[in-house]
Amino acid sequence: MISELMTPPCSPEAEQSVIGGLMLGDDSSERTRTVLSLLKPEAFYNRAHQVIYAEMQQMFRDNKPVDGLTLFDALESKGLTERVGGFAYLAELSKNTPSAANIVAYAMSVRESAMERYGIQRMTEATELLYARNGMTATQKFEAVQSIFTQMADHAKTGSRRGARALSDVMEDWIDELEMRFDPKQRSRGLSTGIPSLDALLEPKGLVRGSLLVIGARPKMGKTTLYSQLAINCAMNEELPAILFSLEMPDKQIFERMIGQVSGVNTDIFYRGADSDTEFAMANARAMQMVESGNFFIDDTPGVSLSHIIAEARRIKREKGKVGMVLVDYLTLMAAEKADRNDLAYGLITKGLKNLAKELDCVVVLLTQLNRDLEKRVNKRPLPSDSRDTGQIEQDCDYWIGIYREGAYDENANQSDTELLLRLNRHGQSGVVYCEQRNGSIYDCDQVAAEQSRRQREEKASKRGGF
Repeated sequence: MISELMTPPCSPEAEQSVIGGLMLGDDSSERTRTVLSLLKPEAFYNRAHQVIYAEMQQMFRDNKPVDGLTLFDALESKGLTERVGGFAYLAELSKNTPSAANIVAYAMSVRESAMERYGIQRMTEATELLYARNGMTATQKFEAVQSIFTQMADHAKTGSRRGARALSDVMEDWIDELEMRFDPKQRSRGLSTGIPSLDALLEPKGLVRGSLLVIGARPKMGKTTLYSQLAINCAMNEELPAILFSLEMPDKQIFERMIGQVSGVNTDIFYRGADSDTEFAMANARAMQMVESGNFFIDDTPGVSLSHIIAEARRIKREKGKVGMVLVDYLTLMAAEKADRNDLAYGLITKGLKNLAKELDCVVVLLTQLNRDLEKRVNKRPLPSDSRDTGQIEQDCDYWIGIYREGAYDENANQSDTELLLRLNRHGQSGVVYCEQRNGSIYDCDQVAAEQSRRQREEKASKRGGF
């Protein structure tokens, strides 16, 4: 009984049936392609089976016929026949396979056992971590264990593993993703923003998953508007979960703003009443659409820490299987770790959020307040160096977008005109996108006309002695 309990999960019969079925089946059949996508050599418990399957994989890649004889010749040319039991064992595998028609079911059985063994291995690591006296606090150990659980759930859904990987494995995954990029039914490219002109500037990659996007602006410029609009686009158009951490506004206010953005209804109707029932009906219909999507999550816990954000994001990833965006409003309201200087403390947060984006394969959006010193400049358009209390933000972020409204400084200017200044873009070009803010929403506009209008204003200002 003890020996049975200690035996790792495995199914020798299923492993044999998979290999035998591949030798008997049609090389180009859908079943064969499915098995090859499901299993990697390490999924087999038997070492000989790992060697045989790895050679079969290579033969399929090279478009060579796979049967008992060709497989034996390939193994013999590499001096591997002794390790796999010789031609007799290959013939036995082919002979004893019940049916090649059930090969996918056999492969699923092999994969299940492999996942269980992977789980045992990772749980052992977690147990050893808790026993270790390595200077980590109990909280740090729990966070590391939680990360292990997230990786296990990710492995169960996608088959991906963390740690050092052979380049051949990386290339396989890259080829799969490359094929999906050109499949119109798949969404393996980067995420969109929902603002057509900004998406055009970010083309062809979009917002690359695993990236940290920082939005910086002075107060009342529209940071929260852009923040919620990105979340709406992610949840409704990309159909991916969006997790909003709102340290500044209660969750009900965030929800109310999003109803206005999605429906186009002025949210004043929720305070003074609507002129007609149509507006309320439209707002209610779009609100139900957002709820039924199941892709919105709002956390308005005040002064949250980085560990809280990581824990909640990992939980949603385990429950939903994937995350599109994690949005944090905003950096300097977060509880920072003790450090000699604020910039060092907040630097740890931005680095942690960048790592979270990579771990969850999502985009993390971080809002940050800018220094008041920029208002002393003639040109008040923000720069990444204007970020308050952190100089490391430029190093950690993949994208940095500043928001500028001339109407915030000139009451005679058009109050809706807005500039989105893509100052940093590690994956492509930078530039300026013109848009309009109306009723708490951001709308695209004619870029050529907006650029001409800006130049005319600046020429007039220069003649008056201003900017």
